[in-house]
Amino acid sequence: MTTTTARAAAPAGPVGRVPRWSDLAVAAACLVHLWLCWRLRGFVTDDSWISVRYAENLAAGHGFVWNPGGPVVEGASNPLLVGLEALAVLVGLPALGTARVLGVAAGVVCVLLVGLRGRAVAGAPAAAVGALLVGCSAPFAAWAVGGLETLLVAAVLTAAVLELARPHGGSATSAGSALALLPWLRPEGLVVAAALVACSEGPGLVRRATRRAALRRCAWLVAVPAASQAVLEAGRLLVHGHLLPNSVLYKSGTGEGAAVLLKFLQQGALVVVLAAVGTALAAGRARLLAVAPLVHAAGSVGTLDSANGYSRFFMPVWPQLALLAGVAVVALLALRGRWGRPAAAAATAAVSAALLLTGPGAEAAVRSSAQAYTACKVAAREGVAAWLRTTPRDTVFAVSDAGLVPARAGGRTAVDDFLLNDPLIQETGPLPSAQRARIVLERRPDVLVLFSLEAGRFVAGYPTDARLHELGTAAGYRLQHVSAGRGDGCRYHLMAFAR
Repeated sequence: MTTTTARAAAPAGPVGRVPRWSDLAVAAACLVHLWLCWRLRGFVTDDSWISVRYAENLAAGHGFVWNPGGPVVEGASNPLLVGLEALAVLVGLPALGTARVLGVAAGVVCVLLVGLRGRAVAGAPAAAVGALLVGCSAPFAAWAVGGLETLLVAAVLTAAVLELARPHGGSATSAGSALALLPWLRPEGLVVAAALVACSEGPGLVRRATRRAALRRCAWLVAVPAASQAVLEAGRLLVHGHLLPNSVLYKSGTGEGAAVLLKFLQQGALVVVLAAVGTALAAGRARLLAVAPLVHAAGSVGTLDSANGYSRFFMPVWPQLALLAGVAVVALLALRGRWGRPAAAAATAAVSAALLLTGPGAEAAVRSSAQAYTACKVAAREGVAAWLRTTPRDTVFAVSDAGLVPARAGGRTAVDDFLLNDPLIQETGPLPSAQRARIVLERRPDVLVLFSLEAGRFVAGYPTDARLHELGTAAGYRLQHVSAGRGDGCRYHLMAFAR
């Protein structure tokens, strides 16, 4: 994959000959993505409210804090999104609405990048297939409207990868600039960037004939992302006094083996299998499309499966997998000759329809899941937040799912039962549930908001909540309010116990 000998994998013919149907496919992919976003518009993940809370506090002049007047803490791991949300609040726009608009726009950008920029990497027919696989992904659209940075990461990463994967390596300036944004959106950003640069420029560095050119490219590809990370870490040290956000300490190494990866392999099986075939068929620098997915797969091992519905952890690499799948579809069908274009169009439509209509990632399945999430969990959280707003303004409450409830509790001080939004985790790292419960009760909250699987009696949903209930009732906390989730089979209810 050197800059002098690389060639793109273009099994369906030269990039210069762009079939009309491929342009139509890219346009259709954009429209389908927007349609899916509209269908799933009711979905907002609870974690997005954590970024909103930090952004609103920052915009109000309280600083980088979770509670106004509280200690500086970095519970959000997406400083660029928090900053953009804070700017939106300053000019009178809603923080969450801003994040969702950016997510939808980033999804459209991903479709266009794969469908148009991907032509130089894999050929126009494969790029068209890839664009439709991006646009027809209901999980991809769900995370576009979900309120997190997921699709912003996907857009930045896809832009960088497609630039590096061009036949002659593309522009190091453009790719390096894109890679420099990754650390500001996700903690693992620099790791992904380093792997891409190593695979892109490593072969050129070991060959004498190409070493000088590779060194010139590395000067930008390495220096700019590294400088960006250095600025970010300097800011972290200055503001927070540490180098890693709380989420890294909380989630890394606390999960169950390959649970996150296996969930993704199950939900994205069609595209993953095709992408594996496409990787084997790809030539030259087009193989760089497989780097980020492999890094994410390795990084997912042992990671806590938190806020990962429909495989959010892997959504940033979905566009690259989709383009590799396009390579497989076009190459395996050997779409040449008189019937090549009609066959390519038919194959593209069939694969896209299969993604959209079948399996756990189908539009109907994702929409049903999103509606159940909103009716059950969001309703319970909104209900208890409304009840908390009736308590005195100086009420201190503790809660495990510390997203929407603290953000919409009317300025009441919140204690995070998991300590994710607490500076203490920088000293202790992840703690057992019993120890967390003791720490929470030592802070003497007025109210304990606990997750129960049943509305009629307390059945703990989390080990930490079970321990808090045990210790809290012994300390005089009594049930004051039940906010029940709605919908058939809902097993998420929030109970408020007060001293």
